[in-house]
Amino acid sequence: MFKLIKSEKQYEEYLNIAETLLDIDSEPGSKEGDELELLTLLIEKYEDEHYPIDFPDPIEAIKFRMEHQGITQKELALYIGSPSKVSEVLNRKRPLTLKMIRALNTHLKIPAEILLGKEGETIPTSFNDIDWNEFPIIEMFNKNYFPDFIDTKYRAKVLVEELVRPLLELTKPYLEMIPLNKQHIRSGSEADPYALLAWHAKALVKAVTNPLDTKFKTDLINKKFFDDLLSLSRNVNGPKLAQNFLEGYGIHLIIEPKLKHTHIDGSVFWNKSENPVIIMTLRHNRLDNFWFTLLHEIGHLQLHLAHDDYDNFVDDLQYFGDLDNLEKEADKFASEALIPPHYWKNDLLTDYNTEEIISLAESIGVHTAIVAGRIRWEKKDYRILSRLIGSGEVKTQFPLEFPN
Repeated sequence: MFKLIKSEKQYEEYLNIAETLLDIDSEPGSKEGDELELLTLLIEKYEDEHYPIDFPDPIEAIKFRMEHQGITQKELALYIGSPSKVSEVLNRKRPLTLKMIRALNTHLKIPAEILLGKEGETIPTSFNDIDWNEFPIIEMFNKNYFPDFIDTKYRAKVLVEELVRPLLELTKPYLEMIPLNKQHIRSGSEADPYALLAWHAKALVKAVTNPLDTKFKTDLINKKFFDDLLSLSRNVNGPKLAQNFLEGYGIHLIIEPKLKHTHIDGSVFWNKSENPVIIMTLRHNRLDNFWFTLLHEIGHLQLHLAHDDYDNFVDDLQYFGDLDNLEKEADKFASEALIPPHYWKNDLLTDYNTEEIISLAESIGVHTAIVAGRIRWEKKDYRILSRLIGSGEVKTQFPLEFPN
């Protein structure tokens, strides 16, 4: 009885038997014919597993179709770019991009799986509202947005869609395409929407690929929550402890350095079917800024995202221009959560000293930087109390995001 082929020796043996049965012209339905049919199936299975036929080369397929249909390189340029791009592609100096593959599939009818080099592969649908070349791909490359991509910056610039698209696809539970759906931006300048989208996607990948065990519940954001959270500020590793603390409540706190032309301190997402995500850039490496930004974003989460028609808030907390009510409410929420109103004395703005600031912070149970930062923020004078605000004490707690 013939069995599954499990070795090269058995494979050769079955080939010889099959050849013998072919030589004697075995009739279908006869004993020899049935043996030949079974041997053929076993041999084909082994060959499929151990001797796969190479998939057609996409460049050779293009050249074949050009020759078959009499298409010149100049005519091919109508589909995939300039004559120089055509020459580079045909000479294997430039990779085929998804945009080129779509055009070749549509106009030259070359099967997608051949152009993509994988059997059964289909071409991803195009995002009509995205210009892939607008992404700051070189900066993204330099900041390790594509850890599995081991080629050059030049190749990254050519393969923008191939590199960026997976980030957007993976973060779809949170992220809509440009413009970000129901996004509320606090900024004194025009943020580059593509840099903003890339930054959000990079940060949200961390949330999507590291799901939390705890389900977020809005009713747990109560006085005990804030007392426990702010008590961590007194610890030298308070920001890192805060990240772990929030995860226990089902809230992601993602640290992601900003990209150029984004001008943001923090952002908060919640689409009500996932855990909320707070993202912070730490562009101001100070303890006072960390705690105010964090409480500002939690304010948006509790006051607005849980109730209003928004999916995302993006904040440049250096902007003090005309603020709408939502931003004023989040600022007030953060200020009063950090320093409850019955502790605050307005005369601190005109008559303060280090001892009094330290004493007030101890009475509240928070870090001295929070009180000093509040005075600086109220006075809009960032030249004062610089030794009390914890400068340089935050980024070191997140070495993966800010390597030396």
